[in-house]
Amino acid sequence: MKIKFERYPFTPILGWSSSRFDLFSQCKRHYYYNYYTKFVKDVSPAQMQRLKKLTSVPLEIGNVVHTVVEELLRRFQKSHAPLNEEKFIQYGLDLCDKYFESKEFLEIYYKYTESIDRDSAKERILISLKNFLRSPLYNWIFTTAIHESDTWVIEPEGYGETRIAGLKAYCKMDFLFPVGDEVHILDWKSGKKQEEKHRAQLLGYALAASVNNPSIDRTKFIPRIIYMYPSLDELSFCITEQDLTHFEETVKIQTEMMHAFCDNIEQNIPKPFHCFEKTNFTALCSNCSFQEPCRTVHG
Repeated sequence: MKIKFERYPFTPILGWSSSRFDLFSQCKRHYYYNYYTKFVKDVSPAQMQRLKKLTSVPLEIGNVVHTVVEELLRRFQKSHAPLNEEKFIQYGLDLCDKYFESKEFLEIYYKYTESIDRDSAKERILISLKNFLRSPLYNWIFTTAIHESDTWVIEPEGYGETRIAGLKAYCKMDFLFPVGDEVHILDWKSGKKQEEKHRAQLLGYALAASVNNPSIDRTKFIPRIIYMYPSLDELSFCITEQDLTHFEETVKIQTEMMHAFCDNIEQNIPKPFHCFEKTNFTALCSNCSFQEPCRTVHG
């Protein structure tokens, strides 16, 4: 079974994604800073880009785990020889050093801490990778699914652009592979389980995969989120036609809500800055990269 993904020409109109709408719902000002950076006034473009690139410890732990698992899957596409677990784990720890040394952290920039506890991050990465290697999921992939490894789709190129109900959307998947007449879609998470939020991601994955592969029964796409820490867990459910149809309507509604904050929808030009109010739920602010302009420039 061959899995395909269409490539789309660039268009400026905004595209729905689970993460974009989450940010839009949480804080309109953060949403503006993040998605309309070039329109921000009274802060230099260079400084806005610097803030936009700030990372965090949890984010980089996730990036390391994603990259290591991706490399593992690509390795098994080339060779079915047994894995050297010690070297595999060491690769992840070395990658942690590389990532943490090359990036600027929100925790340092906003003086939450004087230094990053890299040992603690490595411990979490170590546990996550060992959880995966010793799981029934790992055994199933590399005893059953591996027989069709030439059809695996690992980290599809681009940003996962697709169409849902005719609207531009982004659904970036980690790993797709066929087993029998089913197509399994896996997404790796190193953070906590958030069922409502992640269920929307799973529905988006199933819709995106089915739009690009119309010859496959839509209910044969099996999306699953794999939580790597503190123990291996997963979120999955049987998707029905009703689920997919309802989710298409949800994407339409959410896209229209974001379009309402555009002066020009087709060109994705936002309404004036004052239309984007900051959240009253200040507990979210400590994780925001744009605290500086929000507090000192724009009040």
